[in-house]
Amino acid sequence: MSVRWLQGLLFLILVIMSLPAVGQTSWQPPDAKLAIEIDGVKGELLANSRIYLRITALEGETVPSIFRVRYLARQGEQEIRSALEPFGFYNVTVTSEIIETDELWTIRYQVDVGPVTTYDQVNFELTGGAKNDEAFQKVIRSLRPVSGQVFNHQAYERFKATLRNLAAERGYYDAAFLKQSVKVETSTQVANVELVFDSGERYLFGETSFCCAFLNNSLLERFIQYQPGEPFTTRALLDLQVDLAGSDYFNRVEVAPLWQNTTENRVPIDVTLSPNERDRYQVGLGYGTDTGARITLGFDRRWVNDRGHRLSSVIRLSEVQNTGFVSYIIPGNNPARDSYSFNGEITDRSFEEQRSTLYKTSFKDLRHYDRWHRTYQLAYQREDFAFGEEPTETSNFLIPSVEWSLIESSNLPENRNIIDDGYRLSIMLQGGHDGALSDTTFASIKVGAKWIHRLNDQWRILLRSEVGALRADDFEVLGPTLRFFAGGDHSVRGYAYQQLGPENSEGVVVGGKYMTASSVEIDYAFKPNWRVALFTDIGNSMMNWDERLKQTVGFGFRWVSPIGPVRLDLAMALDEPSKPWRLHLTLGPDL
Repeated sequence: MSVRWLQGLLFLILVIMSLPAVGQTSWQPPDAKLAIEIDGVKGELLANSRIYLRITALEGETVPSIFRVRYLARQGEQEIRSALEPFGFYNVTVTSEIIETDELWTIRYQVDVGPVTTYDQVNFELTGGAKNDEAFQKVIRSLRPVSGQVFNHQAYERFKATLRNLAAERGYYDAAFLKQSVKVETSTQVANVELVFDSGERYLFGETSFCCAFLNNSLLERFIQYQPGEPFTTRALLDLQVDLAGSDYFNRVEVAPLWQNTTENRVPIDVTLSPNERDRYQVGLGYGTDTGARITLGFDRRWVNDRGHRLSSVIRLSEVQNTGFVSYIIPGNNPARDSYSFNGEITDRSFEEQRSTLYKTSFKDLRHYDRWHRTYQLAYQREDFAFGEEPTETSNFLIPSVEWSLIESSNLPENRNIIDDGYRLSIMLQGGHDGALSDTTFASIKVGAKWIHRLNDQWRILLRSEVGALRADDFEVLGPTLRFFAGGDHSVRGYAYQQLGPENSEGVVVGGKYMTASSVEIDYAFKPNWRVALFTDIGNSMMNWDERLKQTVGFGFRWVSPIGPVRLDLAMALDEPSKPWRLHLTLGPDL
């Protein structure tokens, strides 16, 4: 019997033996889908297991060949074991089975994580200048692994990365791990760690030089909030870059430490600047129910001279009010936060039988203190005004004023135009004296607040309140800009702009000594970038505090556009005989 004949016989026998197996194999129908189940783990353990499983790429798809499914299912057992090791599970048992039906094949994994690995011996040492740095001690207290703690790879690596990042941020340029080892004993489920981190010495700021600057060095140096010889921080350099970029003088700002030029542990800082366009022109169209159709024309000269003085001007034209405004701005000691300005304004307003022409010049001193803003102002204004058929009157006032405001907010990560949580507080005091270029003595105060809070992923609550009061020897001399009114898009919705308040004999609203306007609103995100709101507003302008307030209720829609929320509100005036509805359309930030 020849060898070739024996080989052929053997092949035939193998084929015959395989026929029953093939006949018993459950081949998938063409439309069978693949599903994956993992039992025995949940939370981040389950999530990481699914990330490691290669077969999840086929989930929901038509089942490929049985051989490929069985191969990937077996591979998945080891993949799950690898996925759980970073969480301290080194003795994981995984079994798998394939459940076949006509429409669905399910690969089911059963996982037994076993005992978790914990730290036994943890030897950590910090050497170098950072040994006495409180910032490092804070990190060590909060993140350093300790004996008995679960050995979690991610937490361990995060501790090391935090040390490296902190060293870079605080000027320990030569920092490095001299030792970093982890030994895991799978038989006893313990991990032994040895870490030695040498920070080296901390570098100091050297001199800062500006390249290609068209502005005076004395101005540029005022942007710097550190001094040569101070300990280095990248935060200070980031602040410098942000402030220079935000000044509007430059279209490109690069701030870089020159580590290769370090001498005597001092690192020089190089700042490269490219100028912005010197002149900027603006044209804007808009519509608001308070103003009607409007157009804005603006011209700015970003720098007038090498000392960084700026000129800003704008003309706003609308159906209700026309304004021309010009401002000459001088940078302060900290140009990013402080400024002085000389301003001129002409405003002509005619609305619902109220007529006013205001001529105003002012000097402002503006300061920013982190979240706080403070503005001192000294203004002289002349106002020609009339209500209804009354003759035109003229008032003149020299008005010192001060305003404080505080704004703090956080935005949704997925959309920076939506306030997640935040508040705004403001207070303004102003007055005049009849012995100092004013027609009568008066004093007024206005306080405003708004609070926004996200209740959950869909719901927010928005609260707003505003209160104003004034005292005047002769109230009738005060022009409309010095009196209090209520009503409008940002006051009491359901009423027209500034149409709530005391009236004269002709029924024309003339404004009052006191004002209050409050709102409670809740909105709901029914789809991305779209919200629906319910609200109630209450307020009025009065000559006495005991006068009745007006209340409205309404609903609205919000579209979160790329340039900010657009609000469309419909409000009912409950205290009016016919309970009329009024439409309000506004565009702008929540705070």
